[in-house]
Amino acid sequence: MTPGSWLVTVALGTVLGLDAISWPQTMASRPLVSGTLGGLLFGDATSGFLVGAWLEVLNSRHPPFGAARYPETGPAALIAGAAYALSDTHSLPVLVAAALAGWVIGWIGMHSIALVRAHNDRLLGDPKCLEGSLAELARRHRRAIRFDALRAATITGTLVVPVVLAIRLMEAVPPHPEGSAWVTVLAVVGLSGFAGVGARVLGGGREGWPAFVFGGVAALALVWIVG
Repeated sequence: MTPGSWLVTVALGTVLGLDAISWPQTMASRPLVSGTLGGLLFGDATSGFLVGAWLEVLNSRHPPFGAARYPETGPAALIAGAAYALSDTHSLPVLVAAALAGWVIGWIGMHSIALVRAHNDRLLGDPKCLEGSLAELARRHRRAIRFDALRAATITGTLVVPVVLAIRLMEAVPPHPEGSAWVTVLAVVGLSGFAGVGARVLGGGREGWPAFVFGGVAALALVWIVG
């Protein structure tokens, strides 16, 4: 990763971080899109798509609406997709590691969003703000967006290089055959389970079982493609 590509990654992570809450809310921050963009930045959109699809299933049990806390997907999937695209082997264990990294970064992003919302509450919850002019309200709104942009840029800029290096270091360790087999089993069961749980959250009852089966088929397809 060159300094130039790092800057481009940070800029794109900033835009994707803004998309989820502040602006423009086009759903480009969903893992399927942001993961693909992360791979595309480094010449392998397919690898980014695989990571994004994995994270999309993992996040299916967290609908991105309401007051509930859920992982931030934009910068997280972008970083995970870029890390997997920059890997040498593109093996299934590396894919699982990249997705796990994206999952962890997503929860880090969730806590940072809580700080942004607390800041916005102080910034725009002031009664004087509502009593003032529209220009003052717009100024504070722009300030809130800039604060959110700084948050997304900080997460992307500080975590993308460590995640890429961790993936490359993992590849340098000789794989154990039994370990690879367990990764395959956990991948199939894990993706199936998350698809089923996500369907139960959205629909409930027996409607979750078809999604569970679909998740198993999708997991097996990913294993076949990557393996």
